[in-house]
Amino acid sequence: MTTCDVVAERVALGEPLGDAAEHAEACPKCRRLVALPTELGATHREADVGLGFAARMTAGAQHRFAVRRRRRIAAGMALAVAAATTLVFFATRPPAQQQLATTPDQTQEQPATSTHDENKNDPWNTDKASDVDEDVRALVRLADTDGASRTTAHWKKIEKPLDPYRALLQGVEP
Repeated sequence: MTTCDVVAERVALGEPLGDAAEHAEACPKCRRLVALPTELGATHREADVGLGFAARMTAGAQHRFAVRRRRRIAAGMALAVAAATTLVFFATRPPAQQQLATTPDQTQEQPATSTHDENKNDPWNTDKASDVDEDVRALVRLADTDGASRTTAHWKKIEKPLDPYRALLQGVEP
């Protein structure tokens, strides 16, 4: 890279010439190049945009409007498809089955603080073969008093169908 190239680069970037200033004063080509920004700043006429500037700007703006319109249509279609999919999902989904009473899960593990002796033979253990009937085992599992105490009911749902009978019984004396 020659010193003239360094001067041209620094003038183009608007940087101070630094150590190339001595060369710029001595070289006629570099002197003209350094004086060029001052001469351009001294001119007071407007730059000519050229023939067809308005047509080029109008065409460019119309192109941008067309691109934006296509994107808006694509986004609207995507939202419509998403809304239709959501609507179909909720419309075809079966309703949740409402239970009047809930019971605890039978597969729930018992706490580890049991007072059960591990060495003692447990007649209710289903892993070991014994002479206890399956019906008796089922009744013992169903007779879980802790689980029965946790059973709850939605009383408003139970009492609502009984309202017509209550009105009928108010007129009858015991």
